Amino acid sequence: MNMIRRPLALLLLPLLAATASADIRDRIKAAGRPAEGTRLSAAQASDITLTFTVVEVRPIQDWVRLSGTVDASGRVLTALAAGPGSGQLAAGQRARVFHPDSKSSMFQARIEHVERSPAGVRVLAQLPQPVNDRNARYVMEVVTELGEFLSVPNEALIEEGDHQVVYLQAADGSFQPRTVTTGVQGERYTQILDGLATGQQVVTTGSFFVDAEYKMRGGT
Repeated sequence: MNMIRRPLALLLLPLLAATASADIRDRIKAAGRPAEGTRLSAAQASDITLTFTVVEVRPIQDWVRLSGTVDASGRVLTALAAGPGSGQLAAGQRARVFHPDSKSSMFQARIEHVERSPAGVRVLAQLPQPVNDRNARYVMEVVTELGEFLSVPNEALIEEGDHQVVYLQAADGSFQPRTVTTGVQGERYTQILDGLATGQQVVTTGSFFVDAEYKMRGGT
């Protein structure tokens, strides 16, 4: 998770809103991409913060969120899960339980039992202490491990129709798009199957701005 911040000032959101409006994006997308990379002018560099992340092998986690109720004792929460993430749920995993209106009041829990059926996955979790409101529904978050993979932060990826690109900073300071093939996607990181190598740096915060600038220059 090596994060590298460059000395560029704040104010990202106003620039994103100004450069990535729907009409501009439609016009520059039709024009295609330039063969060379793009650079940020001095004025742009003073108005935006870019964050770079090193491409490396790291654990990828997925957060499975469920909704459930507690029993009469206030200690056992029963929740139902569906979807691809439910296949990662297993007895013994730790979970976080909180009321939807008050995430600051969070309980640590442990999954005691997982029951699978065609209707979905039924999960029973043990709370360390009784909850006060036993008639309410509670949210349970379970962090599951998908494995260790070569990966980049999710915000580094930009959708381009049927493929995805990231931006690398070249030795001359310009930014070059790189088409990548992705695998499993977690809460924060996505696996890279092809297109990047360990040690390269991709733009994370500010990637959308670099992409908009790159496309506009291709349309001029």
